[in-house]
Amino acid sequence: MRIATVLTAMTISACCHAQPAGDAPQVPLCMVGDSVTWAGEGDTWRRNLIELIPTLAFVGTHTAKFGYAHAGEGGNSTWAVLARLDDIPDCANYHLMVGINDSAAATAVEDVERVASGTAERIAQIVQGLLAKPSCERVFLASILPGWQEEKPFRDVAGSRTNELLRAELEGGALDDERIVWIEYERRIRPMEGWQPLMRIHPSIEGYGIIAGITAGAIREALGLPEEIAPPQTRPGSGVRIDNLWDAEAGHTTRPIIAGWYTLSFDVQQVDGDAAGLVLRSVEDVDKPLEQRLEIAAEDAGRRVTRDFFTGYEGYTYTRSALGMEVEGARISSVLLEKRRPGGEASVYGEGSYLDATTPFAPGELLELSEEQ
Repeated sequence: MRIATVLTAMTISACCHAQPAGDAPQVPLCMVGDSVTWAGEGDTWRRNLIELIPTLAFVGTHTAKFGYAHAGEGGNSTWAVLARLDDIPDCANYHLMVGINDSAAATAVEDVERVASGTAERIAQIVQGLLAKPSCERVFLASILPGWQEEKPFRDVAGSRTNELLRAELEGGALDDERIVWIEYERRIRPMEGWQPLMRIHPSIEGYGIIAGITAGAIREALGLPEEIAPPQTRPGSGVRIDNLWDAEAGHTTRPIIAGWYTLSFDVQQVDGDAAGLVLRSVEDVDKPLEQRLEIAAEDAGRRVTRDFFTGYEGYTYTRSALGMEVEGARISSVLLEKRRPGGEASVYGEGSYLDATTPFAPGELLELSEEQ
């Protein structure tokens, strides 16, 4: 068992059936967890990681505000991650940080052992589920972050106790597997003077910088990466796989829209008047419908335009549903609804799942080589 604890400022196998497409091997990484993995300033974590390890390629079901893919969902407990384990993409490397929401069930000292032992057991089950993915080579298992709350003092106590139980399982227990790499956040952060305001329940921007340094050090050590790593450069015929979530024939998205940041692009054929726009709206009768209005200006006629939007946090501000579209005062075509990309640009239009080899590649995206190459 390797326990990586080095703090330094990746790699080598592709996942999701992508072919090597750059001159430097990419490190596919799927970050699995709860709101710490993505809500608020969570995408700062991945942005910092890209600066430390430029060959990282993020994989996941969701996209956060800077456009990096991940598989974190706000409010998730270990039960919730277990329930969506089959939806988490196949990948060579996983980073799993979960359990802090389970710890909130400890409201008194007598709750701590029961809550911690159940959380640790379910985390081990998640790890085994990730290891069973066809391409998985490594699971970077994160200790639960310290996070003090005056109103919930036993939450932090239960999280710390969960970490103790997980450490014990690394040697001769359920987590004794050379493919599991323990990342020790708690013991690196807790001794730091003034760590409390940097962590809380959701780390600050500075807090994520500290976390990213620990993450990058563990990945570098586990994968034996060199000190100097050049960013990957695309090869002819390589690109990024895009899923157009819009079904023009059906008039709604191909699937329910999960929480995250999205880019909508389309050709404007005609604009009538000054009040043109479109409304994206939940097509199902849900408790908290999503509704987004995006304006279309008169000068957009004859152009391809791009609009970005954020769904809000699932369960808090909206309920997951397929989205329909109502266009008012305009006529549009070639609609592309995609998860936001790190480069901030809309992809070249296509239908279904396709390879975009035209839009400039941005660090953090997974390159794939066309089958024709």
